[in-house]
Amino acid sequence: MKKILVLLGVLFIGTCSFAEEIMVIRNVNLNNFWKKKGIDEEKVLEVGQKIMTVNKISKRVPIFVINNSKNINASSNIYDKTVSIYSGMFLYIDNDDELAYVISHEIAHSVEAYGGMIKFMAMSANSKKYEQKADLNGIDYMVKAGYDPIAAITIGNKIFGEPVWDWGYTYTHPKGSKRLMDMYKYIYVKYPKFLNSPLTLTPSYKNFLYSMNDDIIEFQQKQKRRRAKQIENGTL
Repeated sequence: MKKILVLLGVLFIGTCSFAEEIMVIRNVNLNNFWKKKGIDEEKVLEVGQKIMTVNKISKRVPIFVINNSKNINASSNIYDKTVSIYSGMFLYIDNDDELAYVISHEIAHSVEAYGGMIKFMAMSANSKKYEQKADLNGIDYMVKAGYDPIAAITIGNKIFGEPVWDWGYTYTHPKGSKRLMDMYKYIYVKYPKFLNSPLTLTPSYKNFLYSMNDDIIEFQQKQKRRRAKQIENGTL
């Protein structure tokens, strides 16, 4: 009988302790229960899932935020298709559109990597080619999801490097100026309505126009000549 009473006492004490621990957690409800995730994670997942859903991307692309990192970077692991955004990047992202470009670019890498081992080897051996391809595919993704592609230029102008040269394996990415011009040309031809978007008034975009002025004028003149020739030949 004594053993039974002791056992009941232990259970009672244990139950009380458990109840006291539960009572420490206050104001918990169904609306805030899952607020264990940070604001950065929630925003990244919101934008990332929207991009993949609207574009009907049928491949799995897990997206992660690497916190407490000063690394100003985002990456796609072409082996396991995961996308990672480093928290240092958030210091340079000013809006959802810029975040959408960063995520779209990395998603484009991961989707491309689903081509199997041969594709994996090709992407590893010629990373610059696939960086440029991911830039343009990423723009398509973000536009279809309702984001402004000018953001690709505004964020790129802030973070793209400009190495002395980028041939061979000396650098894994093309020069920032080349990437920015390729994206500008793509938007100019495919999404011209965005050339008057509010993001063209930002300091980053104005700096891009100033620094790339000669290249932009040359490209625009070529486009005008091409258009005039098409009109002359009746092909436009």
